[in-house]
Amino acid sequence: MAGIGSIKPITEARAPKSMDSAGFIASLELYISDIIGIITILAALFFIVYSFLAAYEWVTAGGDSSKVEKSKNRFIWGTLGLVLIVASYSIIGLIGSLVGISILNPGELIQSVIPKVGT
Repeated sequence: MAGIGSIKPITEARAPKSMDSAGFIASLELYISDIIGIITILAALFFIVYSFLAAYEWVTAGGDSSKVEKSKNRFIWGTLGLVLIVASYSIIGLIGSLVGISILNPGELIQSVIPKVGT
């Protein structure tokens, strides 16, 4: 059992425990989770930069209504993009439940696709 705050090396943490299908699927789920996390973090960073640019344009607009409107629209679109990225998890889950596929559980989805040997 690892203590709180301990960090395992990437090679140990992401390597499958065994090369059977369960170990491979568990490793694949970790990679998918990491990719989704990185995309979410990048979207948040993009939102922060986009918001600062919009605020800078607003402050430097000098009362020009077209520049103020442009910066306001930039901030609104940046906020909408962040909301969509965060809400995409729920949207994907809803679509998966409507279609009848467990999209948010990739291990189960992959396990259902892999042919069973010996059964």
